[in-house]
Amino acid sequence: MVVPLMHSELVEANHYMTNQEFLTGFGLVQGLPGPMFSFSAYAGGMAARGGSILTQVIGAVAGGIAIFLPGLLLIYFIYPIWENLKEIKGIKVSLKGITAVAGGLITVAAIILMQKSGFELDNILITFLTALLLFTKRIPAPLIVLIALAAGFIIDSITTM
Repeated sequence: MVVPLMHSELVEANHYMTNQEFLTGFGLVQGLPGPMFSFSAYAGGMAARGGSILTQVIGAVAGGIAIFLPGLLLIYFIYPIWENLKEIKGIKVSLKGITAVAGGLITVAAIILMQKSGFELDNILITFLTALLLFTKRIPAPLIVLIALAAGFIIDSITTM
């Protein structure tokens, strides 16, 4: 849901990183727990790369805190009253719609990222095989990321021959 916004802000509007750097960082953190937290730290570090190493570390920490803070505030201020809120009929009904919208936004984010990297046969093949592995096998996500990286290197070496 946040990915298209992050792409437009980090790559297109502010030019903090290239499209390839964005896709590389986003792909690498997908195998880690809390990928948006990790990617925000990566993006913060990339955005501050024009300065010193300390500036880059501060940028990474600021990016991590900026994505983590809203959730933390929700936990401390909303969660204590959440059980009461869930019993309100309007909120209970709206949660089903919110879940459907979230699924749609995730699908749109995948399509936007595919458009940015190109609808090429190797991209479509890797996407299909990754989805197939996720839905049919019990392979951990970090291992799938490593397999996709290896496949990318293999495909790249074959196409450059």
